[in-house]
Amino acid sequence: MKKTKIDWCNCTINPVVGCKNGCKYCYAEKINDRFKFIPCWKEPKFFEDRLKQLKSKKPKSVFMDSMSDIGWWEKAWCEKVFNAMQENPQHNYIFLTKCYRSIIASCIKLGRGRLKNVFFGATITTQEQLKSYRINAFEPFDFLSVEPLLEPINFRLDLGARPKLMIIGAETGTRKDKVIPKKEWVDNIVKFCNENKIKVFMKESLREIMGNDFRQDKLLWSVE
Repeated sequence: MKKTKIDWCNCTINPVVGCKNGCKYCYAEKINDRFKFIPCWKEPKFFEDRLKQLKSKKPKSVFMDSMSDIGWWEKAWCEKVFNAMQENPQHNYIFLTKCYRSIIASCIKLGRGRLKNVFFGATITTQEQLKSYRINAFEPFDFLSVEPLLEPINFRLDLGARPKLMIIGAETGTRKDKVIPKKEWVDNIVKFCNENKIKVFMKESLREIMGNDFRQDKLLWSVE
């Protein structure tokens, strides 16, 4: 398993590489451009051998799709991945998506039916994405990842089912039109979370912006 600088997990596996979402700020696509894991980023590829890494006996919190979006996985890939996870229940498994295809509902039901330590999150970066989440999400998600926060978002307007955790982060990297969130954008999200008993975990990218209000509540999964 590959160690990661992501604040809220220990490591990543990435049995699938590639994504069709087309986000202009995508760090994963830039990594693929550099290391050439797959020839075409918008044609995801399955690397089954990587699942052998899950046999590590030491429990980890593993982000399973930092180089893809599970919403674009094929059903056969999902079956093999969840079989491997079931054979290695010592770990916590974390998935993120911003693609609400029917495969997401299948994966959530599949994962929760087999494991207690699997967590599904949806990425929200704008008000429009939040609206899409409310309209199209098939199943309640365990957490929301508000990263990168690209504009003020009013969760009171569009959020349906309440998640248990909100992860908030700023855009990183050196993109020309990189968005630096304002403190009040984050404050408004935190206020909503406080009112609804939702945990808040701010990524290190917000530490300087938030100052004394920087906050990292205990995650749903344990991180060593």
